[in-house]
Amino acid sequence: MDESTALRVLCILCSSLIVATNFTICVLVSLRKSMRTYTNGFVVSLAFSDMLIGSLLLPASLFLPDSSRALGYVVSITLLSGVFNVACVTFDRCIAVLKALQYESFMRKNFARMICSSWLAAVAISLIPLLWGTDTTKLEHKIFVLAELTFCVLLPYTLIFVGYIKIFQQVRRSVQREREITASVRNTMQRKSSISSEAKLAQVFIIVALMFVLSWLPIHYITIVYEIGRKDLIPQSLRIASLFTVALGSLINPIVYSFLKPDFRKSIRQIFCRHKRRRFGRNEKLVRGGSSHLSTATSSLKTRLTINSKNAADTRV
Repeated sequence: MDESTALRVLCILCSSLIVATNFTICVLVSLRKSMRTYTNGFVVSLAFSDMLIGSLLLPASLFLPDSSRALGYVVSITLLSGVFNVACVTFDRCIAVLKALQYESFMRKNFARMICSSWLAAVAISLIPLLWGTDTTKLEHKIFVLAELTFCVLLPYTLIFVGYIKIFQQVRRSVQREREITASVRNTMQRKSSISSEAKLAQVFIIVALMFVLSWLPIHYITIVYEIGRKDLIPQSLRIASLFTVALGSLINPIVYSFLKPDFRKSIRQIFCRHKRRRFGRNEKLVRGGSSHLSTATSSLKTRLTINSKNAADTRV
């Protein structure tokens, strides 16, 4: 097997794993009523963005040349949809922690708008190059690409990390405030548990945000160097590695949810426990069925022996 064939096989395997794992996250949220929260709604939207990477970006990168206009649109849409969905999750957590009393009413009114806006904005911004025929040699295109990276990637991620800093500062203030409260110990413990869960949830999503930034860094570097006309600074190995860093980021997200997000971890554990109970119950039924058949056969044999002994006695008489 030559190098190009091995690369294609590996990319197809990564694509399949990305789609399968993120689709599982979507199914898990849709089937379990307890997991249909606003936060998990944003998680599902982010999972759809990751599925685009597995189903569109990786295959397109394999079969389309680097200069393809279609590939540029796919890269832009998948990148921006991911950024905007991570921004929505961060905003959701900020409202939940900083404005807890207004959270339910705010999300009830704006949840659908936020989801739709993140996807519409990603598609609309990515299609702007159609205005100049997607001619990558024009100055307008170079300005657009650099502006897109600055205002649609760098700026949102700066705000995302500022948001998480605010969340952790609020959590720390809340913990200190709770220590000073001398009211009911039970209420204090419940409140501390709630604060701790919000802090853990924020940690999960900051890991997702960091992984997203790190996984897209090689493509950002390639894009910037390409636009300033220094293609000689882009080694072929980096082009290949950039595909796998993006794939790894999309593959890690479901793993992070499964092991670190409490509701996902609990649901997965319940599913496995239920499956084990079903298997145990099925085996127990088989054992019981075998025992009942054995006892029936034994009683039948005993009856036959009794009848034969009676017949033999009657014959002797």
